[in-house]
Amino acid sequence: MTVGHLLLTWRLILRDIRRRPGEAVTFLLAVTLATASLTLGTATTDAVSTGYAKTRAATAGPDVMSSTTDPDPSGFASRLAHLPGVTALGGPFFAFDTTIRAHGRAARCAVEGRGTARSAVDRPLVTSGTWVRPGGAVVERGFARALGVRVGDRITVRGRSLPVVGTAISAAIAVYPWGDPAQGARPADWGGMVWLTTADAHAAAGGTPGVHLIYLKLSDPAAARGFGRSAAFQAVRPTGWLGYHYWQDVLRTDTAMIQITRPTLVVGGWLLTVAAMVTLAALATARATRDNRRAALLKAVGAGPGTVTAVLLAQYLLLTFLATALGLAAGALAAPRLVDPSAGLLDTVSPPDSGTVAAAVLLTLMVAATGALGPAVRAARSGTVDALADPAHLLTHHPHLNAVTAHLPTSLLLGVRLLARRPGRAALACAGTGATTILVTALLAWHTELDATPAFKRFGPLEVRTDQAGHVLLAVTLAMVALSTLNTVLLGRSTAVQARRALTVARTLGATPGQVVRALCFAQLLPAVPGVAAGVPAGLGLYWIFGTTVTPPGSWLLTAALTILLATGALTALPAWAHARNTAGRVLSAGTA
Repeated sequence: MTVGHLLLTWRLILRDIRRRPGEAVTFLLAVTLATASLTLGTATTDAVSTGYAKTRAATAGPDVMSSTTDPDPSGFASRLAHLPGVTALGGPFFAFDTTIRAHGRAARCAVEGRGTARSAVDRPLVTSGTWVRPGGAVVERGFARALGVRVGDRITVRGRSLPVVGTAISAAIAVYPWGDPAQGARPADWGGMVWLTTADAHAAAGGTPGVHLIYLKLSDPAAARGFGRSAAFQAVRPTGWLGYHYWQDVLRTDTAMIQITRPTLVVGGWLLTVAAMVTLAALATARATRDNRRAALLKAVGAGPGTVTAVLLAQYLLLTFLATALGLAAGALAAPRLVDPSAGLLDTVSPPDSGTVAAAVLLTLMVAATGALGPAVRAARSGTVDALADPAHLLTHHPHLNAVTAHLPTSLLLGVRLLARRPGRAALACAGTGATTILVTALLAWHTELDATPAFKRFGPLEVRTDQAGHVLLAVTLAMVALSTLNTVLLGRSTAVQARRALTVARTLGATPGQVVRALCFAQLLPAVPGVAAGVPAGLGLYWIFGTTVTPPGSWLLTAALTILLATGALTALPAWAHARNTAGRVLSAGTA
């Protein structure tokens, strides 16, 4: 393509966007939502790893974390410090497990005694306020958020009321609610972390037995998993109980926080992609007459089919790649907050990796090719004279269909024949409705699981992870519902516009405006029914794969299915009613749009 052709294409794109900015914004928003969701889903694991690595670097995070009840923890720590491969040691730090109270709520946590001097290994990073001082407590940031406490608030530790002087994060513990390393030989599944001075920790513990935490830095962090099994380590084991874990265990635990969220985003991203394809196809169908006329004018002045196809596709390709960039940027900005729901990591925005970019580009190319390539090629191949004249498109003759529908009511007969005339549009409507039904069904399953969970189990890990997954699922579902609403209106409008002459002829033969409106609604509702019927079991199956085997009440599923179908009919009736307002004579005598 020459420079002149490129300049012409660019001018035509700008002219079309200026004349109809709503269509461009609609398509841009649809593809951006799909790309952002998919980007978040594919980038979450890397975002957790990146956040944890930055937290380890900023806090001198340990490679091996051990806790012991040895009566001589200092001697055990000294023996560990002389083991081969150990480059630095922090501790031993006294810690005990207890239940604290804040704002009337009780929560389990570890209380660790620390000095005011910086430790060689594990130096918690203060994110607000100051570090520990006599009579003051520092709360791990994620735990503080769960409790709703800030600097200046007070917490109660074993009857002692202490002011919160700061919040901090550490890589030696997993993010809340798995941040309690002082539970001894019988660890529970959740808890937080509070730091006091060593004297305050011993005073608060009283006669409560505790453990001593020792943090090790190794010359080869990758070899941490084999450290506990080494002969050298076994030779210096303490006399009391010993527990230890590695930095890889902490990272795996942190990643588990998003094990429900990630599939929601990935599956939701691909379902939003289906909705974006429907949006683009609906927009391309709605502007088919304009594109046909533009193609005819270009060919009339000497443009070939290749040039015409390129001109018609250029705007869609430009918008898809712009939407890809916006989606990737939005996903990268949102990923740190999404993957760290308990605020326990040092989160910073990082650019998406090559795999995420490749997935996003593939998604947008699929959208552009599926939604716009077919209409553009058809417009390029159409005859110049026919496209300029915009002749009436007669209904395709289907002898068997005519025989089957001959005895149907007028509205249903017209609707079935409109459906048979454009089966591709019916497939789009079915796919879009099915995608929406899948997410709505999954959301109902999530609520069913939450309602079936005993209240005492909703705190801790289940509370944080379920809330996060629920918020993400709700956001993706709302985005899908919004796109489906838009798609239903666009498909209804395009069907009404393209069938205006055929339906007007039906009106001249005796069909009433109400029958025409119902016919257009039937043309949209008939393909929506199998979409809903397939979407309900598909949504349950996906939830069972990634979640738990729970089934919402049948009344919920039936109500959701009927609501989707009623909404589809109501949204289709709006453009259908606008079409039926025009008199038959006006439509038949109107020129090209």
